[in-house]
Amino acid sequence: MSEAETNVKKQIEKARVLHAALGAACLADPEVGGLLVALDLRVKASDSFMVSSGVAMACGRCAEATGSCCFKEMGESYGFIELLANRLLGAELPRERELPGGCFFVGKKGCTLKTRHSFCLNYFCPELIAFLGEKTVLELQRQVGEQLSLGWELERALTRYITRSIPERL
Repeated sequence: MSEAETNVKKQIEKARVLHAALGAACLADPEVGGLLVALDLRVKASDSFMVSSGVAMACGRCAEATGSCCFKEMGESYGFIELLANRLLGAELPRERELPGGCFFVGKKGCTLKTRHSFCLNYFCPELIAFLGEKTVLELQRQVGEQLSLGWELERALTRYITRSIPERL
Protein backbone atom coordinates (compact mmCIF):
# COMPACT_ATOMS: atom_id res chain seq x y z
CA MET A 1 0.00 0.00 0.00
CA SER A 2 1.41 3.41 -0.96
CA GLU A 3 2.02 6.21 1.51
CA ALA A 4 -0.74 8.25 -0.14
CA GLU A 5 -3.23 5.38 0.18
CA THR A 6 -2.27 4.95 3.84
CA ASN A 7 -2.82 8.68 4.41
CA VAL A 8 -6.28 8.60 2.81
CA LYS A 9 -7.27 5.73 5.09
CA LYS A 10 -5.92 7.64 8.13
CA GLN A 11 -8.00 10.69 7.20
CA ILE A 12 -11.08 8.49 6.81
CA GLU A 13 -10.48 6.83 10.18
CA LYS A 14 -9.98 10.18 11.89
CA ALA A 15 -13.29 11.38 10.39
CA ARG A 16 -15.02 8.20 11.60
CA VAL A 17 -13.63 8.58 15.13
CA LEU A 18 -14.68 12.24 15.30
CA HIS A 19 -18.10 11.39 13.91
CA ALA A 20 -18.59 8.74 16.59
CA ALA A 21 -17.38 11.07 19.35
CA LEU A 22 -18.91 14.39 18.26
CA GLY A 23 -21.45 13.65 15.54
CA ALA A 24 -24.59 14.09 17.61
CA ALA A 25 -23.22 17.21 19.29
CA CYS A 26 -22.23 18.70 15.92
CA LEU A 27 -25.74 18.11 14.60
CA ALA A 28 -27.21 19.80 17.69
CA ASP A 29 -24.87 22.81 17.53
CA PRO A 30 -26.85 25.79 16.14
CA GLU A 31 -24.09 26.99 13.78
CA VAL A 32 -22.85 23.61 12.55
CA GLY A 33 -26.32 22.06 12.46
CA GLY A 34 -27.77 25.02 10.56
CA LEU A 35 -24.99 24.88 7.98
CA LEU A 36 -25.44 21.12 7.60
CA VAL A 37 -29.14 21.55 6.86
CA ALA A 38 -28.47 24.35 4.35
CA LEU A 39 -25.66 22.42 2.65
CA ASP A 40 -27.70 19.21 2.51
CA LEU A 41 -30.52 21.05 0.72
CA ARG A 42 -28.07 22.67 -1.70
CA VAL A 43 -26.30 19.36 -2.40
CA LYS A 44 -29.61 17.61 -3.07
CA ALA A 45 -30.69 20.39 -5.45
CA SER A 46 -27.44 20.47 -7.41
CA ASP A 47 -27.19 16.66 -7.47
CA SER A 48 -30.76 16.50 -8.79
CA PHE A 49 -29.84 18.98 -11.52
CA MET A 50 -26.75 16.93 -12.36
CA VAL A 51 -28.92 13.84 -12.76
CA SER A 52 -31.63 15.56 -14.82
CA SER A 53 -29.10 17.31 -17.08
CA GLY A 54 -27.20 14.07 -17.77
CA VAL A 55 -23.97 15.07 -16.00
CA ALA A 56 -24.13 12.25 -13.44
CA MET A 57 -24.67 9.59 -16.10
CA ALA A 58 -21.96 10.93 -18.42
CA CYS A 59 -19.39 11.36 -15.65
CA GLY A 60 -20.19 7.98 -14.10
CA ARG A 61 -19.72 6.22 -17.42
CA CYS A 62 -16.46 8.04 -18.04
CA ALA A 63 -15.15 7.38 -14.51
CA GLU A 64 -15.70 3.66 -14.90
CA ALA A 65 -14.30 3.48 -18.43
CA THR A 66 -11.28 5.75 -18.22
CA GLY A 67 -10.89 7.09 -14.69
CA SER A 68 -11.61 10.50 -16.17
CA CYS A 69 -11.18 13.51 -13.95
CA CYS A 70 -11.83 11.29 -10.91
CA PHE A 71 -8.12 10.56 -10.81
CA LYS A 72 -6.31 8.95 -7.89
CA GLU A 73 -4.76 12.15 -6.54
CA MET A 74 -8.16 13.83 -6.11
CA GLY A 75 -9.07 11.36 -3.40
CA GLU A 76 -5.73 11.92 -1.72
CA SER A 77 -6.50 15.61 -1.25
CA TYR A 78 -9.44 15.17 1.14
CA GLY A 79 -8.75 15.88 4.79
CA PHE A 80 -10.57 14.64 7.85
CA ILE A 81 -12.67 17.82 8.26
CA GLU A 82 -14.11 17.44 4.74
CA LEU A 83 -14.67 13.75 5.36
CA LEU A 84 -16.33 14.46 8.71
CA ALA A 85 -18.67 16.89 6.94
CA ASN A 86 -19.54 14.09 4.54
CA ARG A 87 -20.25 11.66 7.40
CA LEU A 88 -22.45 14.28 9.08
CA LEU A 89 -24.35 14.56 5.79
CA GLY A 90 -24.86 10.79 5.73
CA ALA A 91 -22.16 9.75 3.25
CA GLU A 92 -20.59 6.36 3.76
CA LEU A 93 -16.82 6.50 3.51
CA PRO A 94 -15.29 3.51 1.70
CA ARG A 95 -12.72 1.30 3.36
CA GLU A 96 -11.06 0.35 0.08
CA ARG A 97 -10.69 1.86 -3.39
CA GLU A 98 -13.37 0.45 -5.70
CA LEU A 99 -11.91 1.51 -9.06
CA PRO A 100 -8.18 0.82 -9.43
CA GLY A 101 -6.27 3.98 -10.32
CA GLY A 102 -9.27 6.21 -9.65
CA CYS A 103 -10.17 8.53 -6.82
CA PHE A 104 -10.60 6.65 -3.54
CA PHE A 105 -14.19 7.95 -3.32
CA VAL A 106 -15.46 7.10 -6.80
CA GLY A 107 -17.18 3.84 -7.49
CA LYS A 108 -19.22 2.25 -10.24
CA LYS A 109 -22.21 4.32 -9.16
CA GLY A 110 -20.26 7.59 -9.02
CA CYS A 111 -18.89 9.58 -6.12
CA THR A 112 -19.64 8.35 -2.60
CA LEU A 113 -19.16 11.85 -1.14
CA LYS A 114 -21.95 14.36 -0.61
CA THR A 115 -19.80 17.49 -0.53
CA ARG A 116 -16.78 17.63 -2.77
CA HIS A 117 -13.80 19.76 -3.74
CA SER A 118 -14.12 22.65 -6.13
CA PHE A 119 -12.36 20.74 -8.91
CA CYS A 120 -14.78 17.83 -8.58
CA LEU A 121 -17.75 20.13 -9.01
CA ASN A 122 -16.38 22.80 -11.36
CA TYR A 123 -14.46 20.86 -13.97
CA PHE A 124 -16.34 20.25 -17.18
CA CYS A 125 -14.33 18.50 -19.88
CA PRO A 126 -14.79 19.70 -23.48
CA GLU A 127 -16.96 16.68 -24.29
CA LEU A 128 -19.27 17.39 -21.35
CA ILE A 129 -19.53 21.09 -22.23
CA ALA A 130 -20.47 20.18 -25.81
CA PHE A 131 -23.05 17.67 -24.54
CA LEU A 132 -24.62 20.07 -22.01
CA GLY A 133 -24.50 23.40 -23.80
CA GLU A 134 -23.57 26.78 -22.38
CA LYS A 135 -26.87 27.51 -20.62
CA THR A 136 -26.79 24.25 -18.62
CA VAL A 137 -23.09 24.68 -17.74
CA LEU A 138 -23.77 28.21 -16.45
CA GLU A 139 -26.66 26.96 -14.29
CA LEU A 140 -24.50 24.15 -12.92
CA GLN A 141 -21.74 26.63 -12.10
CA ARG A 142 -24.22 28.86 -10.26
CA GLN A 143 -25.53 25.97 -8.18
CA VAL A 144 -22.06 24.59 -7.53
CA GLY A 145 -20.84 28.02 -6.41
CA GLU A 146 -23.54 28.14 -3.74
CA GLN A 147 -22.69 24.61 -2.64
CA LEU A 148 -18.95 25.35 -2.40
CA SER A 149 -19.57 28.51 -0.40
CA LEU A 150 -21.73 26.64 2.12
CA GLY A 151 -19.19 23.80 2.27
CA TRP A 152 -16.40 26.25 3.05
CA GLU A 153 -18.47 27.86 5.82
CA LEU A 154 -19.25 24.41 7.26
CA GLU A 155 -15.59 23.36 7.25
CA ARG A 156 -14.65 26.54 9.14
CA ALA A 157 -17.48 26.00 11.66
CA LEU A 158 -16.49 22.35 12.16
CA THR A 159 -12.86 23.32 12.72
CA ARG A 160 -13.90 25.86 15.37
CA TYR A 161 -16.27 23.36 17.01
CA ILE A 162 -13.67 20.59 17.14
CA THR A 163 -11.01 22.97 18.43
CA ARG A 164 -13.32 23.99 21.28
CA SER A 165 -14.38 20.41 22.00
CA ILE A 166 -11.03 18.66 21.76
CA PRO A 167 -8.29 20.93 23.08
CA GLU A 168 -5.32 18.73 22.20
CA ARG A 169 -3.91 18.96 18.70
CA LEU A 170 -5.68 16.73 16.18
